[in-house]
Amino acid sequence: MRKIKQSHRIIAILDDLFFYSKIREAAKPLNLELEFIKNPNGLSQKIKSEKPSLLIFDLNSKSCNPLQIIKDLKSSPELKNIPILGYLSHVQTELKEKAVEAGCDLVLPRSRLSKDLREILMRYSRYGLKNS
Repeated sequence: MRKIKQSHRIIAILDDLFFYSKIREAAKPLNLELEFIKNPNGLSQKIKSEKPSLLIFDLNSKSCNPLQIIKDLKSSPELKNIPILGYLSHVQTELKEKAVEAGCDLVLPRSRLSKDLREILMRYSRYGLKNS
């Protein structure tokens, strides 16, 4: 069976236009491939074939159930090692706990994600480089 190499692609599952723009702008100078998904149908298959270096979830998405998707991804032996970052409002401590329980590797408040986005993307682009 052929092993699929990790890509330098970041997949963001969100319907938040503000963060869509922020992520796109932060990734541009880093030459990272980005894909934004609103409807996660077929996400597992896409991830299996592309092996992104990072998944970003808007934990408040109205178009999907991020916690269930994260739980499903982390329960798959093929996908469990792909890092998942979730973001939310800083006051949503209960949602943060649930996201961590579901398997989210890093959960940040929107304000911190905004502040540290470029550094976070740089870190995960290095992750992709090490594992390709």
